[in-house]
Formats: sequence, C-alpha cells, structure tokens
Amino acid sequence: MKPEAILFIDVDDSAAVRYSYREPHFAAARANGLSCLTAGVAGRKHLQRLRDDSDEVFLLDTLSEDAILNVVGQLDGRYHVRGIFCQAGHPSALGEVGCMVARACQRLGLVYSRPEAIAACNNKFLMRRVLQGQGLRSVPFALCNNEQELQAGAERVGYPLIAKPPFGGASAFIKKCSDWAQLRQHYAQFVSGHGAAAYADFYGCVHSLPEADGQRHDYIPGRSILLEGYIPGVEGSVECVIAGERIHALVINEKLLLTERSGTVLENLLISPPTSFTQAECEQIRQYAVACLRAVGLTNAVVHFEFRMTDEGPVVIEINPRVGGLYVNAAFRDLAGLNPYQVYLALLLGEPGIDAQLEAGARRVAEAGQHYAMLAIYPQHSGHYRGIEGVQCLDRNPSVLEYAQLAPGHFIDADIEEHYLLKCWAKVDDAAHARALHDEIQQDLHILISPVAG
Repeated sequence: MKPEAILFIDVDDSAAVRYSYREPHFAAARANGLSCLTAGVAGRKHLQRLRDDSDEVFLLDTLSEDAILNVVGQLDGRYHVRGIFCQAGHPSALGEVGCMVARACQRLGLVYSRPEAIAACNNKFLMRRVLQGQGLRSVPFALCNNEQELQAGAERVGYPLIAKPPFGGASAFIKKCSDWAQLRQHYAQFVSGHGAAAYADFYGCVHSLPEADGQRHDYIPGRSILLEGYIPGVEGSVECVIAGERIHALVINEKLLLTERSGTVLENLLISPPTSFTQAECEQIRQYAVACLRAVGLTNAVVHFEFRMTDEGPVVIEINPRVGGLYVNAAFRDLAGLNPYQVYLALLLGEPGIDAQLEAGARRVAEAGQHYAMLAIYPQHSGHYRGIEGVQCLDRNPSVLEYAQLAPGHFIDADIEEHYLLKCWAKVDDAAHARALHDEIQQDLHILISPVAG
C-alpha cells in the first residue's frame, strides 16, 4: 500500500527565511501519519532548508502548472498524494505559485482554492476592482506605471492617499502621502530601491491584468504602484477559515500601536479580543469580512483579512489567502481552541466535520474573557543585525507566554519594510496593560545593529 502524502511547492529561496509555513503544516501532517514532500525550482541556493524537514525533495525544471503535474505523475507509483499546497500569498518573480497550485489541484481532482480568487487577493488593484463591482464599501483607487499616470491617478483618488505596491510583503514601500511632492518622492524611492527589499520577490512578475470596461492594465514589478484613498479609523484584522464556500469569521485582532517610517507602516502592538469595538461593531466587522470574501470568491482557505473601522463601518485594507503573521496562530489556539495548520490540512484532505469544529471555535471566541497581546520589536535604524541582549527578561515575565527572535547575521533596511527582530505573545488584562508591557519589554531589550560605514 502506497504511503499517503502531501506536497508543498516552495518558492522562498531568500537568504533569510521569510515565513514559517511549510514546517508547521508538515508537523500537523506527520501527526496524521502523512509523508511530507517538497518541490522547488532547480538551481535553488538554499536547497538544504527544504531537505531539513521534508521526507523527500523534488526539483522542478520551471515553476508552472505542468511542472507540478509532472512531479505528481512521477510520484504516482510511490505515494498517494492527498493534497498540494503552497504559501499562496507569495507571488514570486517566477510566477504566482498560488494560482498554479490551485489549477494543478483542480485538474487532479484535489481540494483547491479558486485561482481567480487567489489572484484577486494577492493583487490589491484587482481586489478593489472586485469590491467596486459588487458595491461593497471600499475607497477610490488607481494603478499607475509612470509619473504621469501617478499624478493623474492622485487627482482622481484625492489626498491624503496611500501609495503601495499592488503585490508585496512585509509592508514594503507603503506610505501615506498628503500632497504631490510627497507622492512623487515616495514613487522615486520605490522605483530606485525596490530591488533592495528583502521581500522584493513578493512583487511577482510582469503580466497583463484581466480587462474590465475595455481597459487594459499591465503590471510591472518595481514600476507599478497602487494609489488608494486613505482610510481613517482603528485598524484590525479578522482571522477567517473558508470550508468549501462557507466562510467562518473567527478571531478579531485590534491594532493598538502603529508607527510610520519613511517607506513602511509597522504593527507594534495588537490585542484580542478587541477593546475599542462594541459587540455590535464586531458583528458588523465579521459580516463585512464575509461579504468581501464571498465577493472575491475565495474557497478552501485560511485567511488573514485586514481592515479599518471608519464612521461608516469597516473598510478592507487587504485580503491575504494564508494564516496571518506574528502570533495569529496563537490567537487561533488560545481564543478559538483551533490549530490553523491542522484546520488547513483538514481542508486539503477533505475531512468531514470541519464546519462543526469551526462553529465550536466561534462560540469559544464569543465567550472569551481573557485578553491576549501580540507585540513586535523592530529596528530603529538600518545596518547589520547582530542580535538582542536582555531577552532573559521575557523568561521572567509572568505575562509572556512565548516569544521568538530573528536569527542574527544579515543586513536589514529599517525604512522600507518590516523586520520582526522579536515577536511576543502574552496574557494581558486590557489595552493599558498591553501598552505597559510593550513599553517595558522595549526598554529592557538592547538591539545590536552595526551601522553601515560611510
């Protein structure tokens, strides 16, 4: 009898690992007795990373739907492949892996997310266009590929506005602009410096977007930028699971502290359950998230949905077809009693009873009396990161449940994207307690960054 297996398609070949995604899903799979296989494109620089936690590693000649299908065909005599997945929020320079995996799964009769929906989630221009077409609350927007289009787009959208890459990761090159001079300067910084971002691969590849109203739009990494009307209000996220087509909006996180840098916006402190939203507002937020996810057509996914609560109601910022970062996994665990990696694995395997499990998680969230905070420590300036002194204070702090550090030894640019030097998950009494804990930890830690000479 052939062993049952899952196959992960990995496109993260960066010097420092960009996300922990394959590993926790593999841990859940092994607990279910599955073999864990990984495929990556030949010529990778960091192949050993894949071998460290995979039962077998396979190399693709190219990243494509056909290449994925060919690997599955080669495995047919040795494994029963039950599911294929990837980090669907990473549209790499080699192509949109999430869409390729979805189409391959569709052809193989495996569980998949709709490829058009993944494309709409990853490209914020397409997301805005879908919401506009469905009449859902959103903001004015424009996609621009040069300075002339930028100025015309800004006049249509109006100031203040947010300028950011349509694709992207780690909040790279995001800026609130109040006038043309700021926008023009930010665009120049983006065009000249986009390749220096550690998450530059997330910009994707050159392609033409589906036409709408007879208009054609080309997407060019490092050139295309999205303008959006500025959204005032308290920012938050909704952690959702879509089982088939049924959407479960579960945990709401409120962002208590955000800081702006010259080219990025950093999330310093979050609390869950939220303290600024009433119960009625939380219900409104969940209903809006469900409506947006239904509009883009996403299926079979764990989703990180970001929004701001305005006077008119919630307005979406972005829809990520993946588990959220920081300690969103811990929020699922401690508030909903769910392991998001096990849940996604159950979706991939088509296991029964998922809806009942998610409904029980929603009830547990509704009854939650304990607040939790997730916080992040970022670099104050660019340079070579050498580590952190004073982390022993976290071991002694009774509020801290877990924490993790960025591995030292590489250059970081503090101004163009987020770098979690340290992230922390803690029990707190309320928002004031969360803020005090953040300030205390920030004072007790000493970040070692050597400035670049010259």
